[in-house]
Amino acid sequence: MAGGTGFTVRPDELSAAGSNAQAVAGKVPEETARLAAPSDKAAAGLPGWQSGPALHDCSAAWKALLDGLAEDMRTAGGNLITTAHNYRTSDRSMGGTPVAQSGGTDPFGTRIRQSPGVHAIDWPARSARPACAAGSARPA
Repeated sequence: MAGGTGFTVRPDELSAAGSNAQAVAGKVPEETARLAAPSDKAAAGLPGWQSGPALHDCSAAWKALLDGLAEDMRTAGGNLITTAHNYRTSDRSMGGTPVAQSGGTDPFGTRIRQSPGVHAIDWPARSARPACAAGSARPA
């Protein structure tokens, strides 16, 4: 949101980002598998040198690292898709109507707005927040 006083969620964009993350993550293992052949060929060209096995180990470590990052990206993508699904489910269960404020007092003045496909939470400007919300350790 403009001014940095809240956030907006667009479930379709979350879903698309999650799908893209999963697509990229799915390509990484194919690419990292290609690291082995040139590395092993170079290492084989260094018989008797300690750098040959070191090169092989280095390439294997990079492959493991990149494959692990790809798995993290796949998980993050799945989490984005799940979050988008949860927002859509919330939309359907409420019929797309605005979220009602709870009966309690909100010291932060939070306003929740919702329309089909968009969720937004607005907070008042930082200067209008209670001291404890503006970053101090205890209320003023």
